Amino acid sequence: MVLLAVTVSACGGPDLGKQNFPRTTVTQTTAATGPVDDPEVALDAQRTVDPCAMLQGDTVTAVGTPVEDGLHSSGLDRCSIEVTDAGGKEARLSLTMGDSLFLSSVPQIGVVEGLPVVANSLDDPDTTENEGCVVSAITSSTPALGISVQVTYDGGDACGAGMTVIREVVAKMHAGPPRLSRAANSAVPLDPCTLAADAVVADVLGRGTAKRPGGLHECHWSGGNADGHLRISETVEPSDGDDGTRVDLGGGTTGYQEKRTTAGNSCAIAWTHLRTGDGEGEVVKFTYDNFHDDAAGDDSCGKARRIVDTILPKLPKS
Repeated sequence: MVLLAVTVSACGGPDLGKQNFPRTTVTQTTAATGPVDDPEVALDAQRTVDPCAMLQGDTVTAVGTPVEDGLHSSGLDRCSIEVTDAGGKEARLSLTMGDSLFLSSVPQIGVVEGLPVVANSLDDPDTTENEGCVVSAITSSTPALGISVQVTYDGGDACGAGMTVIREVVAKMHAGPPRLSRAANSAVPLDPCTLAADAVVADVLGRGTAKRPGGLHECHWSGGNADGHLRISETVEPSDGDDGTRVDLGGGTTGYQEKRTTAGNSCAIAWTHLRTGDGEGEVVKFTYDNFHDDAAGDDSCGKARRIVDTILPKLPKS
């Protein structure tokens, strides 16, 4: 993998939608460092943004004309769209809100409305295949998170197109972005890192347990004894067989518990917080993972349940 950077002047030039662009490679700058303090793009501000609505109108028309039925949702925080540029070349633009970044390996290519922007070329230098480019506006440096656009643009300037889209996305975040329509008792607006009781998590996972967001709707805990992972998603409702065995979580909530011992000792407990229709719903899932030498005798499901019992009371009621 090589790293490709595009200067601000190259990305802010002529309208991409009126050009038949060749690919552009220019000198990279150093990777972005330092804190980012912009409440309008913080995780709380991003959590209820509608990613598909963000990829419409001026956000993409500077790159090309949207293809009919080319808009595809990929969950609460991702969406992609296919466009055709003025020269007939096709591009796929994929937006990820709250994306996890690795800033040590990518160059900064500019600043958009106060946010550092980095780019990572996905091209293979040993082939002629164009894998595209990921352009990210950094919204948090610790942990490293951002809003990313991955562009696949065979024969076109993928990083330039990504920079164009990122400019429009950041502008929409500052102007007031389109929001997902959710029920009043939705769990989507919640910060998953605030749902489990810190004292119980530290007791279960071990002293010195550290937590970090894994995007808009995920939280990871790393402890001396084991790790934990909480995810809120809109997906198929869990059920017997596919998601383990049924367990009563109390308060009328049915969960599904699955223990795995093929690698370490893990247990996942999932339940539907809110039904959204057609067999889907807002699903909350907590996973306990112990990969230490003493994992074989660990009560992974009992420990997962202790943490789940602290999460349930913090979820909004209907």
